[in-house]
Amino acid sequence: MNITVKNIPDSVYRVMKREAKRKRRSLNAEIIQALETEAAEAEQRRQFSNLRRELDRFAASLPPLDDSVPLIRADRGR
Repeated sequence: MNITVKNIPDSVYRVMKREAKRKRRSLNAEIIQALETEAAEAEQRRQFSNLRRELDRFAASLPPLDDSVPLIRADRGR
């Protein structure tokens, strides 16, 4: 897939170019790596968000917990 990105801020271009040089990559390879990393992190955030919603639904489905102090005292009395 080919895309064209226009109006990249100079500061972003300089950082990407510097990082590409430091890592001995082409600018294109560095941009692809940055996009792949961001895409993977975005997917991970989405999965965590879904998991959090599932956990919240599960927690809401549990019956309320009673005060455990009487149970602990009874257990200690045995």
